[in-house]
Amino acid sequence: MTDARFAPPLPQPPRPAVAARSVTEAARAGAEAWAATLSPDAHSRAVSQLHSILRDLGIACHGLAAYRVNGTVPSARFEEFGRNVEIGSRRLLDAWECLDSVLAAEGIPVSDDPDELGAALCRAARDAILAWRQPTGTLADRDDTVQQLIAGIQVLADAISALASYAPRQKTVDLQRAGSQLMMAISALAAAVQPREDSAARDGVVPDER
Repeated sequence: MTDARFAPPLPQPPRPAVAARSVTEAARAGAEAWAATLSPDAHSRAVSQLHSILRDLGIACHGLAAYRVNGTVPSARFEEFGRNVEIGSRRLLDAWECLDSVLAAEGIPVSDDPDELGAALCRAARDAILAWRQPTGTLADRDDTVQQLIAGIQVLADAISALASYAPRQKTVDLQRAGSQLMMAISALAAAVQPREDSAARDGVVPDER
């Protein structure tokens, strides 16, 4: 039995923007795999994996709402960022609930993340939960993280639309509803990313006097 006093330290989670890029890259790879016409069983597994992914991204996005920008003081703009990201998180979880309806109606088992199709995306979404828990960084890193997340969600929305286009009739409506929720998540997250000009002054960035 391993002595806990000498257990190796747990690996550090990736930086927020790095985790977001991993989600986007994995989403593109997963969407490419789902682009082909899938067998009914493979289609069900894809929906089950997307169900898991949207839940984890919703949870991760909730953590991202509390992003602390280095060298800043609290401001109304930061509160607005948090509110918009929280809305994005809620929309992601609403999309997850839409797919929950699909799984329940069709008797699709919850994904066990098999080593195929969206497995890498499932892992990337789980990693984002840790990376976006009490995240800190620069303003540029924060906005890059959100913009990468937006890109990843857009890929997922397109993938869901493609799956809905040839889904059994019973699945189509809930898949389309999930896609609509993702588009609303994108709108909320886009509102959270502020314009670059004069952003430092608006957000109370403390100048570096070195």
